[in-house]
Amino acid sequence: MTYRNRVFIYITNGDHLLVFDHVDFPDAGTQIPGGTIDPGETPEAAALREAREETGLSDFSSPALIARQKMDLEPFGKQEVIDAWFYHLQYEGERKKRWRHAEQTPGDGSGQPILFELYWVPLRGKVSLNGADGLYLERITFNHSVSRSIIPGPSGPGDATVKRDTV
Repeated sequence: MTYRNRVFIYITNGDHLLVFDHVDFPDAGTQIPGGTIDPGETPEAAALREAREETGLSDFSSPALIARQKMDLEPFGKQEVIDAWFYHLQYEGERKKRWRHAEQTPGDGSGQPILFELYWVPLRGKVSLNGADGLYLERITFNHSVSRSIIPGPSGPGDATVKRDTV
């Protein structure tokens, strides 16, 4: 079994959420920025680093923790457990409609840049995100008052399951 620490980042600007698609891998679905927490790095620092690396943007607020959840991916065919930290960042800069950015240090082990097509979607509409990316989307409100509490699982904080109905 492999264990990883990851961050998932909801970036908002006004009443819009930043999402991206993989240009060369359209089947990957629409996602939010995120990635692996490096050894010795705090989750907050990882959230800011990943937001910058994956978007090319830099004018962010301090990360606000939304939730922390352990996710066992074995039911999905992966021998992996992820300790996931979900954060909210506000982007304070000018909102471009759509742009492309290449992440130079992807965590997929390829060593090759990955090209993303980034764009903003209204939070008031239907937002469809791939995988676990949408688990805590409802915690992002239109006035950006974010809950900083952690939703405990059956055995305490950080032990929630990936099943949506248990969150």
